[in-house]
Amino acid sequence: MNRSSILVGLLAAGLALGGCSGNAEREQAPISERESLDRSARLAFDQGQYGQAVTLYGAVLQAALAADTPADIIDARFNLALCQTYLGDYDAALTQAQRADAERNRRGLPVDPELQLLAGTIHYRAGHLERAQATLSALLQDREASPATRFRAHFIAGLIAADLAALPALREHIAALQVDKAVGARVDYLELQGRLLGFEGDIDGALRLLDQAADLRGVERDYRGMARVLATAGGLAEQAGRLQSAGNYLYRAGRSAVQRDEPEAGDWLRRAMNAGALSGDAALVREAQAILQRAEAGP
Repeated sequence: MNRSSILVGLLAAGLALGGCSGNAEREQAPISERESLDRSARLAFDQGQYGQAVTLYGAVLQAALAADTPADIIDARFNLALCQTYLGDYDAALTQAQRADAERNRRGLPVDPELQLLAGTIHYRAGHLERAQATLSALLQDREASPATRFRAHFIAGLIAADLAALPALREHIAALQVDKAVGARVDYLELQGRLLGFEGDIDGALRLLDQAADLRGVERDYRGMARVLATAGGLAEQAGRLQSAGNYLYRAGRSAVQRDEPEAGDWLRRAMNAGALSGDAALVREAQAILQRAEAGP
């Protein structure tokens, strides 16, 4: 299973699960234990069972280490890091990404742009903005990176620029995304352009674009990305003093995120409750509080 075969929405990165691609003849060959574990791990990931996926990818990694196959070792560490990122375990994810790159270097394999993209994304999620910028900048200077990987790097770099209110850099990354006509690039463009309009004071225009981006990410089943966009819209509405809209956006973001145990879910729900209380939306406060209490109580 090639990394580019299935795109998944990571914070702000569309990274893909790695694995063995194979051909028709390989598909007919007996399935190895590592391949069987890999399929189970991939299924757990697709179902949003990230904790189980971490355990299974750990077993995949052990099998790859036993066989001493560099491509499988790197892919297993890549996938393990990706799952740990989804759980918000950024230190562990960075460790796996760094070990994957060290394996690549020791075995004399070429630079892996997707691995660079993963590392940059993890740094961004962990709040290491300078490290994320440096990693993504190096990736964007690599002519060997595929167009898809470059576009994703522009998107993450654009999110960083937006977080830092670096408008010239944000406009540069938006312009790069306009070149790609794919649906994924279109929704990335809408999200970044929405944030730019917010900085420029066009709140109505910004929220309109963010609504479109959230809808498209939902259609693509990129629910993590959808929740991120909704939370962005909620933050923009908060800053503009539109507390009822802010509460609605943040409630929707938190309600979606809590289904996948995303680390940001609690914060979004608490902000929704605060906005709801200030705007007099008692029903929203009750619903958000109930969801938060169930999540904190655990299974």
